[in-house]
Amino acid sequence: MTENGGGAPYRPLPGGISCIDAAYVAPGVACFYLVEGNDEYALVETGTAHSLPNLLITLDALGIEREQLRYVVPTHVHLDHAGAAGLYLREFPRAELLVHPRGARHLIDPGRLVASAIGVYGEKSFRDLYGEIVPAPPERVRTLADGERFEVGGRTLEAVHLRGHAEHHFCLWDEATRGWFSGDMFGISYDHLRLPAGAFVLPATTPTQFDPPAYRESVRTLARRDPAWLYLTHYGALAYDPAQADLLCDQLSTYEALGARPEEDLDRALRRCTEAALQTLVDEDTAHAIAGQLQMDLALNAQGIAWRAQQLAARQ
Repeated sequence: MTENGGGAPYRPLPGGISCIDAAYVAPGVACFYLVEGNDEYALVETGTAHSLPNLLITLDALGIEREQLRYVVPTHVHLDHAGAAGLYLREFPRAELLVHPRGARHLIDPGRLVASAIGVYGEKSFRDLYGEIVPAPPERVRTLADGERFEVGGRTLEAVHLRGHAEHHFCLWDEATRGWFSGDMFGISYDHLRLPAGAFVLPATTPTQFDPPAYRESVRTLARRDPAWLYLTHYGALAYDPAQADLLCDQLSTYEALGARPEEDLDRALRRCTEAALQTLVDEDTAHAIAGQLQMDLALNAQGIAWRAQQLAARQ
């Protein structure tokens, strides 16, 4: 993350948006966005409890008072996107939490989210990754219906419910910049994936609820607005090119085939298909090296494909 504004870990973007590193796992892995409208502000995504210092430093660098932060808007309730939601409500007295209707109860009472994550990571690793998970006061939580709009100082943002990654996911359309705050619905494109021949975008599955056909349709829904920008949580602003949507959808079709006919070594099969997708942009050796840097993401994607395979098997 480039440092600006007196050392604050943020990137200023066109149109009154700042991209703030979430201090999750390592720099450049996850971010969240500060969106300005006539001296009022919304946060899109929250990061984790460990993200608060970067947010406070950024607000100070930009001369923003805590009372100017009016909305906290996670795209979905996975903890790298919404883990700090309750904490931010505690820190920012005028802020309201806007969330998908299926996700609100999990942020008001995050016990199940926490227990599930501890079951995956263990207590110590969970705390190292996410820190404290603070319940959100129900009176400060509002759900957003599909297509519902809200204003930040006169700037309109629209919530569009999109499936495929999680059932509690929406994306936010910002007409001012013709950009989507896409959460995980337009996948992952870290800085090192912005290649000379074009950006490589990797799907982001989840250990449960991964639905490749729905995910493909969600990608096409985002593309149909002909956006100028995708504001990815993983990671940063991406200038939109229709080839990116095609690349994502092609990979999702491959994931669907892997889920329908699971191989004994799913990790190896997924690595092969990722290297093949990368070779649309780079040579074979470079594709092999880049895929090696995506080991953590590919392991998560393999879990999503395996879960999908189990669901299909249970229906037969």
